[in-house]
Amino acid sequence: MAAHSPAWPPRPRGAVAFSGEPPLKGTGPTWRNALFWLAWATLLALALAARTADGRNVLGGGFVELVPTDSHYYIRFARLQQLAFPRFEPFDPYINHPTGASIIWPPLHTWGVALFLALGPAQPERAAAWVGPVVSLLELGLLSLLIRRGWGRGVALGTLALLALVPSAVMAGTLGTADHHVHEPTLAALCALLLGRALARRSVMLGAVTGAVLGLAPLFTTSGFVLLPGLAAALPLAALLGRDVPGPGMGRVGFAMGLGAAAVLALGVALFGEPSSLTYHGLTSFQPLLALALLSGASGVASLLERRRGGFLQLGLALPCALPLVPEGVRAFQHLLLGDPLLAVVMESIPLWKDPDFARELLGPVLLLLPVALVAAGVRLWREREVSLAPVFLVALSLTAASLLQARFTQALVGSAALLIASSLAGVPRGLRPLLRRASVAVLALVGLPLLGEAMPRPPSPEPSPIAPVRSTLLWMREHTPRPSPPWDVRVHPDWGVVAQYDMGHLLVLWAERPAVATPFSQVPVHQRANAQATAVLGASTEDEAYARARELTARYLLLTPFNALLGRPGQSLEGTVSPWLHEHAGLATGDRAASSHFRLVHDSAESRRKKPGLPYARLFEVVPGAVLRGRCGPGAPVTAVLELETARGQTLRYEPRTTTGPDGTFALRVAYPTTRDTREADVLARGLYRLDCAGGGGTALVSEQAVREGQEVEVAVDLTAR
Repeated sequence: MAAHSPAWPPRPRGAVAFSGEPPLKGTGPTWRNALFWLAWATLLALALAARTADGRNVLGGGFVELVPTDSHYYIRFARLQQLAFPRFEPFDPYINHPTGASIIWPPLHTWGVALFLALGPAQPERAAAWVGPVVSLLELGLLSLLIRRGWGRGVALGTLALLALVPSAVMAGTLGTADHHVHEPTLAALCALLLGRALARRSVMLGAVTGAVLGLAPLFTTSGFVLLPGLAAALPLAALLGRDVPGPGMGRVGFAMGLGAAAVLALGVALFGEPSSLTYHGLTSFQPLLALALLSGASGVASLLERRRGGFLQLGLALPCALPLVPEGVRAFQHLLLGDPLLAVVMESIPLWKDPDFARELLGPVLLLLPVALVAAGVRLWREREVSLAPVFLVALSLTAASLLQARFTQALVGSAALLIASSLAGVPRGLRPLLRRASVAVLALVGLPLLGEAMPRPPSPEPSPIAPVRSTLLWMREHTPRPSPPWDVRVHPDWGVVAQYDMGHLLVLWAERPAVATPFSQVPVHQRANAQATAVLGASTEDEAYARARELTARYLLLTPFNALLGRPGQSLEGTVSPWLHEHAGLATGDRAASSHFRLVHDSAESRRKKPGLPYARLFEVVPGAVLRGRCGPGAPVTAVLELETARGQTLRYEPRTTTGPDGTFALRVAYPTTRDTREADVLARGLYRLDCAGGGGTALVSEQAVREGQEVEVAVDLTAR
């Protein structure tokens, strides 16, 4: 039975909590069933239209334009799992070179992406583009049918309407994304729905099932554990509201949920994760211990509120589970407050309380309806003792707080908010007079009407995507640079890697099939360290410093693309660092900087920078020791070596390294470019030999590829003292 205070007669088992309609099991007027199925199919069609509205930009060009950039790495990660199946292989030596890294992404979702790739192996990016829409529609359809069985047609259709069209939910499953965030709206609503039914029925078995589903959540999305606080808080609240109702206590239901969640999580950690680790990210023992600590502790409080036995035992179990988690809990809270260099700059971590316009863009009418629904739900909880509403209310409340701190949590918030809005507001119009009822329905319809714009096809974008201009350079790298190792064999450590801005990391390992030092991964120490090391190269003030740091990382190439700030160094200007010098001036002599002797330009992209059409969008440099030209001239005389270079863009670059002879007239001049043209590893080539000029003479020098790459000495072929 549902829980009620003595002043309220108990409803029969299965009675409706919020909608005023009986659960549908094939009964009721035929026309109402037909109308429901028509509305259900229409809403799913709108959901599909909203998620494919950008189809002309995603699929309409010469390449599939996936949503940057996690979806790109999911293709590689899923391909690695195809090769390792049935074993799950989290380690990727191409991430965070030179150490490699274990990837914390959820295994079951990764296998799902692998299934899509298996269905379209010839075009993996096209196959991956459909992960979001297909998974989203399947989950929304099943979730709405579950809601219909428990809470009626109105709540099911209301929830489906919001999840189909609210922008944040659409983004989670839009065409072109293969990311695990697609599951978050559904999981948030499903766990709240199941726990609500378990509490209303006081069903220990349904509580265990809810725990099992909650335990599966981290296997589908890295944010699965954020549902725990709201669900745990619902147990004491439900106990307070229904403590005088006979039957199994809320504490028993919650404890069963905790055991179910911990058991499934422990199995997941044993199969896919690191049982010996307690780090909060990824699949480690932190996850089952957190579930036991929160749910057992909340169950203990609930049992004490209900004046039932077992409360102190449950609290006693929670304490030893919680104590080892304190350090990681503190670190997780610091990351929630953006205590991570990458989290501090990416859009999905923007605190919504700081950016109301972004909040409106993500949540649409939910931003208006959610506060009303929270008030309405609070009133129902207090007056009607509807314990099944407690998890929906508190999960939405906890995720609202999280979203105010980081926008990434809005996708889970939309799931719980949609269920809360539909369930708490569905019965309100029934208690109003006819005129007020019609007016309230009209107001709700008007508030939601702008959502239909999400389903309208978007016109082709006049501008290329942010990552489109770099694709050709990365494809060139794959064809023209030597392979550091077999790119799909995780057992072989690559010989070298590539330093680039962090947002190029996933693209490097997919399109170029080359190891990346910096990536968009964060929070994990190996990711943070690698990103800091790449920043140290890009932010070096001198060429020698940049070269030394690149060599420490065994980085063979340096990729430069437009960026405005150094990761982890907020407020520091790029001016004075090697990055703008290399990107805009190709490492040539400019101002007080001498021509580069360690960074050899090997490729300029065909694509130009939007505001500087004369400059290539991307430039690729090879990190080389440089050949040393040795010769003799007058003592203390300036020496210049001149080499004309031509690029694939048809531009001519004048490379002029300089030095000064010593007291004995000898000089050693380090140069980064060979004079040979028979190479496929560069398309920035010399037009002739080096021409050396100094006071009283001149000459030429022939420099080989090997001399540049190995730092060999090259004696100048002529006597520089002769005219």
